[in-house]
Amino acid sequence: MKNSEINKLKTALKKAEKLENELAGQVGKIASLIQDFTGVVGNVDFLAGDGFGFTPESNNDTHVGVDEIIKWAENGEKITEELILCRKSF
Repeated sequence: MKNSEINKLKTALKKAEKLENELAGQVGKIASLIQDFTGVVGNVDFLAGDGFGFTPESNNDTHVGVDEIIKWAENGEKITEELILCRKSF
């Protein structure tokens, strides 16, 4: 590799690392908002092909799309841990 190619690679890596840190912060914020709004403690992560999903701490096998949670809320449903566990989307 030429020095210019190495520098381009280094720059791209630094940008990717910065974006990954920003993503981690936003994912944590989504999890905190879901917890604040619903009282359900859990984590948010990203699954390739499925997108961002919420997993309650009480059941690591459950993964509900954050977009599903938003739809439920828009439809006036009260988001509870029982709802999340019964209606997991992934």
